Amino acid sequence: MIGLAFLFIEIAFMQKFILFLHHPIYSITIVLAAFLINAGIGSTWSRHLVKNYSYQQVIRWAISGIIVLSLLYIVILNPLFSWLIALPLLFKIVLSLILIAPLAICMGMPFPLALATLGDDADGQGQTYIPWAWGVNGCASVISAVLASILAIHFGFTVVVLIAISLYYCCLLLFPGIRVSK
Repeated sequence: MIGLAFLFIEIAFMQKFILFLHHPIYSITIVLAAFLINAGIGSTWSRHLVKNYSYQQVIRWAISGIIVLSLLYIVILNPLFSWLIALPLLFKIVLSLILIAPLAICMGMPFPLALATLGDDADGQGQTYIPWAWGVNGCASVISAVLASILAIHFGFTVVVLIAISLYYCCLLLFPGIRVSK
């Protein structure tokens, strides 16, 4: 689910930023770089956060951040892009990097937290599942690239991002030790 959700948002943003940056090459380059660099920062930051907080607290914060920021972007990106469309390209590139950073930092946390949880499994059986987690995540990433593009073409940016939000929420519900209060 994490691999699907990550790429759903990433590809939806690539398509969305084409309108703002005026060219697919700019959009793919800027959006991909922003997501990968900032997800790496989020991954590193999550390692430091779990020194002071539980895995469950950090995953809640990360996924809550993903959900809130994604919903915010669904609402504000179109008006913001319309308002700033006349800016020079360099300013739009910098703004794009700044806009993507907070979301990508949050998106960089769930996978390493899930792997760390497997690695810290009390009975030691979780270690055997780490290669499987990497493999399944890789397969999901390949599938999601095509699936996100098809869904975005047919249903649009908003639907793809809402599906990704739902997948991230499911990840939260399935994370070990997370209890949903009724």
